Amino acid sequence: MQEARETSERKAVGIRLLEAQPDLADGLSPEEEAQARRHVVALLDNVEPGPWEPGSRYPDDPAFFGLLVIDGMISRDVELGGRRCSELLGPGDLLRPWDYDEGDAASVPSESAWSVLEPARVAVLDGRFARVACRYPELVAGLIGRTLRRSRWLAILLTISSMPRVDARVLALFWHLADRWGRVTLDGVVVPVRLTHDMIGRLVGAHRPSVTTALTELSRSERISRLPHGWLLRGDPPSAAAPQNGRRSRVMLRSIDAASLLSALPAAGALLG
Repeated sequence: MQEARETSERKAVGIRLLEAQPDLADGLSPEEEAQARRHVVALLDNVEPGPWEPGSRYPDDPAFFGLLVIDGMISRDVELGGRRCSELLGPGDLLRPWDYDEGDAASVPSESAWSVLEPARVAVLDGRFARVACRYPELVAGLIGRTLRRSRWLAILLTISSMPRVDARVLALFWHLADRWGRVTLDGVVVPVRLTHDMIGRLVGAHRPSVTTALTELSRSERISRLPHGWLLRGDPPSAAAPQNGRRSRVMLRSIDAASLLSALPAAGALLG
């Protein structure tokens, strides 16, 4: 009875998905978008920090799309052969934690666990949601794109972990996180993700002491500074010196736009005066 009551309480709050994730409306006509904003509503679940077992938290439903992270930070930790690596998940990521977790049944046995690092809210995209959302194929395609994006980000993390220098790995990791969740400020790019040295090590494939040394060097060179709510990046991304195909990171482009705007303010003030 208590479990049923807790489930009922979790289902009491809904969220209009397109208000929380406006980019999922890409491709919809204005009329379709207006309809989807009203009707595409998901249940909202609050998850407190600490160990998380999502597989047993939600009903078994073959039409379940998954869980879409609205805010907060979650990690998935995988241990294999005495080594542990992590994947960091945050706003916009789509999870299906109950799928493809063979664990001890795999040829190479592994253990996995989920942890909530910061209070999180997830949209529960269950069968009821799926039946409504499927009226809007463009929206569903956007959700599928979230899973593809996550796999590509994992490939980036794998590449970062193969870089020979730990300080280069750490710097590349933070600029990768900045592309995902960074915010440009006058002081630099703020990455609002609180990470311990141990967690950073699991993300880049390094031991904690090596991460501490790397962060000390990067702090001394004023490339990275720790903030109460995350990290501050200064300077250019590691790839800025040799951009591929003439492209720069999204965060760097936003920084350039902000700098251009700031430099234009005095002239604009003179004109207005």
